[in-house]
Order: sequence, then C-alpha cells, then structure tokens
Amino acid sequence: MVTELFIKIVTLGYWVFRQVAELSQVYETSLAKAQLPQKLLEKYKKFIGSTIDTHDVPVNILGACNSRIRQIHGLEVANNEDNEDSTSTEKALEFAALKVAEKIVSSVHDIQDSDLLSLRGALGESGVVQLITALAFFDVECRLKLTSGVF
Repeated sequence: MVTELFIKIVTLGYWVFRQVAELSQVYETSLAKAQLPQKLLEKYKKFIGSTIDTHDVPVNILGACNSRIRQIHGLEVANNEDNEDSTSTEKALEFAALKVAEKIVSSVHDIQDSDLLSLRGALGESGVVQLITALAFFDVECRLKLTSGVF
C-alpha cells in the first residue's frame, strides 16, 4: 500500500537525520555552526506551504499536531483548551491525527492501517501522505532544535 511504503521512506529519512544529529554531538560539531543547507530549509518551507495551500490537510490539524509533537519533545507547554466551534467530526479527525502524531515521535513502526482509516476517509490518500510527511518534518525539526539548536 502507498501509505506503508511512504512510512518506510519517512522512517529512513528520520534515521538519517538522527544519525547526523548524533554525529554532531559525538564530534562536538553543531549543525547550527555547520548551518543547515539553505536548500533543505527552503524545501521544508515550500513543502509546509504547499500542504497548507492545497487544503488537503486542514491548518488546524497541522497546528494541533505540530503543537503536540513540540509538547512531547518538551519544547511547548500543553494547552488544554477545547475549540468549542469544532464539530464532532472535526474533533474525531483531530484526535485520529494526534494519535498518529504521537506514534511518529516514539513508535513510527506501530502505525497501522487502522490508525489511518478515518484520516484516509476524510483527507484522501494524498492528504494522509501529506499529513504523515508533515508530522515527520515536525518531529525532525524538534530533534534538530534540541540536539543542535537548528530551527
């Protein structure tokens, strides 16, 4: 399935970023000093911008997931406010996305097709792929910030 292949690709990318971060600590070389290649940063910004522009993934879902990933990494304090304007369908979609976001951080291999069913129904296949990619980017951004001050 496309989603399974994509998760494997994201996992490989995540592993590469983790190795670079660990190497920077071992050799006391900060990625901030070496500077994240500008092209990579621009591609990241472009991807996030295009994800927002296509409207495949609602901005509030991206924001909630980014916030949750930042909380898991200790970069943000939890805000337990409930958006009373949200419908039960929107709340269920956000809950499903947050569940996947939490697994991206600590157990990406535990993401099952069943975790993605409601997301696939609401966002479509391309929306799920964009969401998972964004979640991986949010996680990598936090890890780079914590290990080397980049971002």
